Amino acid sequence: MISVWSALVLADAALRILLGLHLLMSRRSVPVTLAWLVALTIPVPFVGVFSYALVGEVRLGRWRVVAYKRLTEGYAQKATVFWRGGNNDWTDECAEYRSIANVATIVGDMPPLRGNSLAVLADAEHMIEALVRDIDNARSRIHMLYYIWMHTGAGLQVVEALERAAARGVTCRVLVDGVGSKHFIRSELPERLRKAGVKFAEALPVNPIRMLFARIDVRNHRKISVIDGWIAYTGSQNITDSSFGYRPLVRVGPWIDASIRVEGPAAQALEVVFLRDWEIESGERLGDRMEDILPDLPIPPTGTVVQIVPSGPGSGPYTVRDALITALFAAKEEIIMTTPYFVPDEPTKEALIAAALRGVQTTVVVPERSDGLVVGAASRAHFVDLLEAGVRIFRYREGLLHAKTITIDSDVAMIGSTNMDVRSFFLNYEVSALIFDDDQASILRMLQVEYMQDSTEVVAADWKRRPAIKRFAENLAKLFTPLL
Repeated sequence: MISVWSALVLADAALRILLGLHLLMSRRSVPVTLAWLVALTIPVPFVGVFSYALVGEVRLGRWRVVAYKRLTEGYAQKATVFWRGGNNDWTDECAEYRSIANVATIVGDMPPLRGNSLAVLADAEHMIEALVRDIDNARSRIHMLYYIWMHTGAGLQVVEALERAAARGVTCRVLVDGVGSKHFIRSELPERLRKAGVKFAEALPVNPIRMLFARIDVRNHRKISVIDGWIAYTGSQNITDSSFGYRPLVRVGPWIDASIRVEGPAAQALEVVFLRDWEIESGERLGDRMEDILPDLPIPPTGTVVQIVPSGPGSGPYTVRDALITALFAAKEEIIMTTPYFVPDEPTKEALIAAALRGVQTTVVVPERSDGLVVGAASRAHFVDLLEAGVRIFRYREGLLHAKTITIDSDVAMIGSTNMDVRSFFLNYEVSALIFDDDQASILRMLQVEYMQDSTEVVAADWKRRPAIKRFAENLAKLFTPLL
């Protein structure tokens, strides 16, 4: 007779073989397939199989996929018709970079919009102060979507501002991610918001039933505030202050963020992104009358061209990555990129290397210390290839550099919630803003230069002399890049 242990070993082996065949027959990239095949060889019964069952497939739940596709198409079509009806589509500003806008429009469903005024906010307290001030001046509605919302400090400040707004009759809606804002959700603050008349919902909640039908590590990583359909905030900062993320025991400093305050039609585009997510999570239908969502306000004849680029597994999983690669290939003189998590897929990495090889001064700025052990190791494993091609790498010393920014030739910029890693490119719901304006791109570049001044440049010769054990650990972590 076969013992119970032998039966389990046979079952584990059979499942590994079946999953291996499934991986070989599925339409996946080679790195992803190889990474999972390596994971299936882990010499612990059922670990690889169980891991694949949890996060091997990008499962959102069939109803969510269908509903999100319907909402994405419906909102985008209505909004684009409305914007073009107001003669507010792409103009000839930065025409030489039109290819970037064209790709982003095709894959992201939203056109560039002129007539915006922008302000870059590089300080957590100033961003929260400006946001609270705009909430206190709101007249009709406030829509907010965040991955992380503190339940103390800045989080409490914003809750109190929303309570004041609701008390004077402003319609307020708040959506937070079920994992990133778990401490906020478990606090008394959501109930305070509801009692004040603020509509509150949780995005992608985690529970045992949902685990059976959907991948639980797909998160809504967006950061959006929209006030009266005309003022908006987006970028890397959550509803947090400068104390957030400080971990002295592991020597990780506070998060250093960058966001933008937008006044103009781009705020309407950000509101469309919010409303799609809100309808999915709350069930409240808001998109039947687009003229109510996109008020007919006068469009300034001049101003910055901004294109909002949303991405996510239910709508456009390659949107931001495709726009980024197009921008990298369009660069003629300079590329500067800042990101807290640099774990690129091969096309993005090759685009950076190709830029450096053709003479574009290419710079990547990352934190000196990461809050993720495996992610940090996988990131460092890419350094040698980049350094050998001539890419300059800086490691920021003053905290966890959380700003996700790119500037191209001081003419075009991108800022948003998207990290330069596989998770942000293909799994999370993200949003970024493309800025076609040399003045605004130059302002963002100056901020990037400040980060570089507080960083240590990696010297290729020194980096190659690191201990073999470090190189081995980093290259081992790199094998799991597609799974991070």
